[in-house]
Amino acid sequence: MPEICKDVLIVGGGAAGLFLALLCERKHISYALIDHQAALGMKWRLAGGAMGNMTNRTVNAEHYVSHTPKQAKKLLQSLFKTWQPQNVLDLLQEYGMEYEEREFGQIFCTKPVKYFIEKIIADLSEKNCFCGEKILSCQYSEKLPEHGGQAETVYTIKTADHVFCGQKLVIATGSSSYPQAGATDFALRLAKKWGHDTVPFRSALVPLLLPEHSPLLGLEGISIPVRLKIFRDGREIADPCGVRSLLFTHTGISGPAVLVMSCFWQKGDTLHIDFLPEDDLLARMHDVQNGRKLVKNLILPLLPDRLALSLIPVDLQNRKVAELSKKDRQRLTASLQDFCFVPKDTDGLKKAEACLGGVGLAQINQNLESLVHKNLYFMGECLDITGLLGGYNIHFALACAFRIAHRL
Repeated sequence: MPEICKDVLIVGGGAAGLFLALLCERKHISYALIDHQAALGMKWRLAGGAMGNMTNRTVNAEHYVSHTPKQAKKLLQSLFKTWQPQNVLDLLQEYGMEYEEREFGQIFCTKPVKYFIEKIIADLSEKNCFCGEKILSCQYSEKLPEHGGQAETVYTIKTADHVFCGQKLVIATGSSSYPQAGATDFALRLAKKWGHDTVPFRSALVPLLLPEHSPLLGLEGISIPVRLKIFRDGREIADPCGVRSLLFTHTGISGPAVLVMSCFWQKGDTLHIDFLPEDDLLARMHDVQNGRKLVKNLILPLLPDRLALSLIPVDLQNRKVAELSKKDRQRLTASLQDFCFVPKDTDGLKKAEACLGGVGLAQINQNLESLVHKNLYFMGECLDITGLLGGYNIHFALACAFRIAHRL
């Protein structure tokens, strides 16, 4: 089988891999883009409800999580100095894609992102794109130049139809989230095999499951703004954006507020929910004008009926506010503004938009090159850096591609 030799082998045709291929095309760098899917950008096409949440006005290291936060912060700050939200907007404008800004600084395309992806693919040379190529083996070796000198690293990838070789290898295969779109843990397995520290993938940006007999079961369809918190080791962990919406489902809770907190939640953690994040329930109860009201009549105007009646302790619902003891008032306030429970689990990889974990950062330099093997790069979601909800993961993927392209 004849070899296809290129300067750069890019494995993975998601946001990071596609953008790197485009930059290589523009810089006239010889490359091969290899993906096991029949079409490129499969997960990217689904991002942001298919409208592509491309970036965020507030991009900074605070909106990312990692198992090595100090190293992640240093890398992110370096990447974002050269790739900022305006760079993404310029790219969208270049391809004639209109966009809109939504709450919390989120930038979405105004028509499906698949049109943007197809325009990028159209700018790539067909001879450099290899779709539907399942990788059978990936190896590296060192070869001496014909006229002596320092040994050169050569990477070889074998598929059922081709053998690829290149001096540089870029892994951009993402994580295991949303396997129905073709996601795998290829990057993690390869990195571990080649001597890198890795953190197993687990679900992030994912709904949480309610425990059996929870009073919040049976509320599916209700959506409400909340503030969520977790306390661990005496430290409060909360969404840096504050209040977001929560959606009740048949089996648990979802919506932006929950998806964000799933990036922080660990099994066994207690989740704290404030269902009245912009209110002061104790102050309402102390207001003499509310003293004659029944407790349920005080609360029902503030929340959807089904939710309110699920939260108010049954023995307090038909009591007058003025008759409540200090302990009763505290109990009522806690049930609505500090409702606590331990989620059963996450809703799994099939419902996850991203993963926590990945290739460890200790052996990756600021240019995303491996410190273990020369000319080996990892980028995007396969790294142990995960963005919170709001366009942060796509921005990070594009920033990685931009950095690597300018170091090739």
